[in-house]
Amino acid sequence: MSGEQSNQIVAIVRDLFFAARIRDTLRSRGYAVAVVKREEDVAAAFAGGPVALVIIDLGFVAIDPAAVIARLKGAEATRAIPLLAFGSHLDHAGRDAAKAAGADRVVPNSKLVADLPALVERYARGKAIAVTDTEEE
Repeated sequence: MSGEQSNQIVAIVRDLFFAARIRDTLRSRGYAVAVVKREEDVAAAFAGGPVALVIIDLGFVAIDPAAVIARLKGAEATRAIPLLAFGSHLDHAGRDAAKAAGADRVVPNSKLVADLPALVERYARGKAIAVTDTEEE
């Protein structure tokens, strides 16, 4: 774990509405947000310094969110970074897969929208991890 406080958040989000809402809400609170819209750009998002939190959209159909979660939680360089997943309240299979893959918290879209600042404060503060090796599997 890095000794420095980080304000860097990686958001893996396909939906423009959620991406803009996450980015704007968190930037207004002093966070730097790297929005990732393609799976091949995930590793590059960690190059900006210590990451305090990863947020991932379970409805991101162009990728397999559970596989991305498992890869991040399975890699020594990123496993300790808190990971917050969100998706449709009706997607029980996606929620279960995210939990099984290692997501620290899975919330419905409505909870993310209503409680984003509180969720980020709970999971991101003081937990920044410096990623020095983002080797691909």
